[in-house]
Amino acid sequence: MTRLSASIRPFILPIAVSFLVGFVLYFVVEYGTGYGQGRVSVAAMLKGMWALEDWQHCWLVPFAICAIVYSQRNQLAKIPVSGSNWGSLFFTLGLFIYWAGYRTENITLSFISAQILTAGAIVWFLGWRWMLALAFPWLFMAFLWPLLFLDNMIAFPLRMIMSRASVVVLNLVGIPVILQGTGILSAPDVLTGMRAGQRFSVDVADPCSGIRSLFALMMVSALYGQFTLKLWWQKWILFICSMPLAVLGNLCRILMLTFGTMAMGPAVAIGTLENPSFFHMAAGYVVFAVALGGMIGAGWVLQMLPGWLRSLDKGVPGEGASPQARPLGKADVKMDDPY
Repeated sequence: MTRLSASIRPFILPIAVSFLVGFVLYFVVEYGTGYGQGRVSVAAMLKGMWALEDWQHCWLVPFAICAIVYSQRNQLAKIPVSGSNWGSLFFTLGLFIYWAGYRTENITLSFISAQILTAGAIVWFLGWRWMLALAFPWLFMAFLWPLLFLDNMIAFPLRMIMSRASVVVLNLVGIPVILQGTGILSAPDVLTGMRAGQRFSVDVADPCSGIRSLFALMMVSALYGQFTLKLWWQKWILFICSMPLAVLGNLCRILMLTFGTMAMGPAVAIGTLENPSFFHMAAGYVVFAVALGGMIGAGWVLQMLPGWLRSLDKGVPGEGASPQARPLGKADVKMDDPY
């Protein structure tokens, strides 16, 4: 670490100035109004967004980034510091995007600016090799930003996917139901005269869309893959698997709520949107239990997969496999008995 400290020493003042600029831009400058009455800083708007249930996992991101960088300390100590002037161009681009967001009061542009400013500072003062080594924590930094516009883009399609999948599963297990919008209704019964939804009905509302668990599990899977898997393709496969696993976990939750409504009634199983029942809240943990269990299982398979592939490449003879050819020896030659 002594050699690293000596390499960074000439850049201490520029690095300090860059941190000061970032602090002023994101903690001091009154960037926009957001949903309030007066203009506030980006940090103040982030604090309000992180209080939303769908984005509370963002609080963990700074601590996770520190843990990632700390785990790479020995690797980083071996990388020479050789800053590149290309970083100044990225830094200037980040400042321009920040200014554009400030003028239009677009909070998303400030998030993009923060990502580019961080990359520009790393390349400018430390170099491209440092940027490559810090690529994962830099990408992981994207989980800091609550992208509220995705609520409208993703939440409703997810609601439709979850309600349709639940109807298919319930009909397969012998519980006749129909789909009405995003509502799951018991099918009408001609023999008993029951109307659709008279026995039970469950509506897949916005909180049940799964968007909350989706982003949280994407973050957890990226972190889990970084610390448990070695190869880049293993990490990407696990990260991509987090999306269907989140959907699967939410499907189990909706089925649990449907069965609970059939057995205990909607008041006990679901409650209201403002005051969900204890059973409804407990069912939320099923999402993470199923998804995290699937993530750990997928991670184990990905860990074992290279070994399995190597075994196949070596042609290890198994049951029914023919032994490898070898030269014949005297013991293999059988002479006919002349007598």
